[in-house]
Amino acid sequence: MNNASRTLQAESLTGVNEAFLNFFRCPSELGLFQLRDKLSSEEGFFSFGAATCYGKSANAVSRLSRHRLLDASDATAFEGDSVLLGFNPTQAAENLRRERYLSERGGGRWLRSLYYAVRPILAFPVRKAVQRRVLSRRLKEKFPSWPVDCSVEQILESLMSLLLRGREREEIPFIWFWPEGHSVALMITHDVEDELGAANCDMLMDLDDSVGLKSAFQLVPEVRYEGFEKLVADVRARGFEANLHDLDHDGRLYDNLKRFRKRAKRINEYAAKFRLNGFRAGAMHRNQDWFHLLDFQYDMSVPNVSHLEPQRGGCCTVMPYFVGNLLELPLTTVQDYALFYILEEQSIDLWKRQIDIIASHHGLISFIVHPDYIVRPTERRLYRELLRHISDLRDESGIWWALPGEINVWWRQRAQLQLRKKGNEWQIEGEGSERARVAFARLEAGKLQYRIDQHPSVDRDERETANRMISWNN
Repeated sequence: MNNASRTLQAESLTGVNEAFLNFFRCPSELGLFQLRDKLSSEEGFFSFGAATCYGKSANAVSRLSRHRLLDASDATAFEGDSVLLGFNPTQAAENLRRERYLSERGGGRWLRSLYYAVRPILAFPVRKAVQRRVLSRRLKEKFPSWPVDCSVEQILESLMSLLLRGREREEIPFIWFWPEGHSVALMITHDVEDELGAANCDMLMDLDDSVGLKSAFQLVPEVRYEGFEKLVADVRARGFEANLHDLDHDGRLYDNLKRFRKRAKRINEYAAKFRLNGFRAGAMHRNQDWFHLLDFQYDMSVPNVSHLEPQRGGCCTVMPYFVGNLLELPLTTVQDYALFYILEEQSIDLWKRQIDIIASHHGLISFIVHPDYIVRPTERRLYRELLRHISDLRDESGIWWALPGEINVWWRQRAQLQLRKKGNEWQIEGEGSERARVAFARLEAGKLQYRIDQHPSVDRDERETANRMISWNN
């Protein structure tokens, strides 16, 4: 491929490398990916190794219904220090995160609107039966992959492997994902939907406090229950975090843009009045193209895989990501309602399985547990089991338990940190650098592995803990 043909590519070099560099925060001169050939004129599905992608490819793209997707890895080549790709990884990652692949499959919006129009007159057993029938069919879909889809991480990790192979380097430095070298992050959130949930907030805070965990409560400001202002104050008084949960939780927030603009104005007024930095829409409804109308620092409305949510789709990542200036903290585990009432699970085995998958990619483990549903002895017992399990993992593997607001602060700081070489050492510069750690990616027996260069002040015991953390499911 000559220089003249490269200049004809529609995507710039910066755009091709952007997702990789933002994910790993490695020196920009190390992320040298270029497009090898002219890409297809139309978007569709293709694979890149184990990852399912959506976008344009040098190979043909196809519908998801094909038995086997064409693999863009076949177009990969090496030229000097550069890796030539048959697709734009930034475009592919953003198409997954922003759920743009749904344009081919349809969103079923009119069916959701019909359901929420008649929902108030449906008895709970009827609603549950309808939900189980619809959602159980989605579990059979190949994409996004159930119970956790890590396609974005698989794309970017594959790029790092290619870079190591192409440059024949022993290691490539980058800024580790979480502060103090923690292997994964974990947050628990509680959406308070009705009067019963509002009455049970203290009970849920007691359970969380029993293992030394602080969590976030998302509160509905209108219609659903009285005393919104007092609930915000009570939650904060106990050291927990308060965020906004929709406007009135009627399931119609994103029905149309005109309606959303009016409601977003009122939502933003509540956020400003009560100093609420985070938002989650009712029933995980969302339209990421409209997020710029929300005056929040972070949103928590996008599931990783949405097979058991009213709105299908999923962002296919277990890491936070920016939608404009808004940071998305995706839901990466199944909600308690779906676990208890749709799947009718009597154990936390599915939660444990999801935790292990997320941890293998060093991602964000995020839960939604409603005070509205942790009321019967069985559900309360299962939640206690979850708390004990993650408490054990914290002691053994050093999980970073954090509030959404803390994760928001860290991820924004990390996005501004710079990794520079000073003499023979790599150093991190910028606000928050004292909490950041230099990490190194390397290939061992053809498999991508990480190690963390611990801060000089870290003692031997902490270094040993970090070594255990980094090897967890790696």
